Amino acid sequence: MYCDIKKLHLLKFNNCTDCIECCKSKLMAPLVLDDFKKVYNYFPILIAKLEDFKPVMLLSNETSCPYLKNNRCSIYKKRPPACKIYPFSPWYDKILLDLSCKGIGIKGDLLPLEYEEFKNSKFYEKRFENITEKIKYTQKWLQTKKIIKVATIKSIELYKIDSVKDEFDKMHKISLKFLKNYEKTLEI
Repeated sequence: MYCDIKKLHLLKFNNCTDCIECCKSKLMAPLVLDDFKKVYNYFPILIAKLEDFKPVMLLSNETSCPYLKNNRCSIYKKRPPACKIYPFSPWYDKILLDLSCKGIGIKGDLLPLEYEEFKNSKFYEKRFENITEKIKYTQKWLQTKKIIKVATIKSIELYKIDSVKDEFDKMHKISLKFLKNYEKTLEI
């Protein structure tokens, strides 16, 4: 990797001006339960079979995010947390920095960062506070659910929750109406 983790304080994010690559290429983003409230009215919330089951939101369909209109975000003020904090993403015990983001200006793939090192950087956002506990709480919630396979996308199996028993289940169910925006991308 090109970026030395100890030099994170030197990293500069140049902004997103005239760049919509992440709106076209990012397929899904991880979620914690706190995120459900911010995304269920715009994006489908599903459970992805990765190394284990994890809640995710679908971001782009076959070509781009359905809210990308005339190369601009049509829901910018209500965009999901994943978009607000990009090119960073919490991924369980690490923060991932997407080095393919043109705003970073470094060629590469994903750079895993330790939370403690990231916490003291200028890129730290409130969204990351207590993220490890939020992830554990989300996983505990998910372990109580019966899930049903609904589709596959790029070899990743996607599931929905079988019944509605709490507020998060309800948000998940409401979010599924947005699957229609992704029909060409999903293998059902």
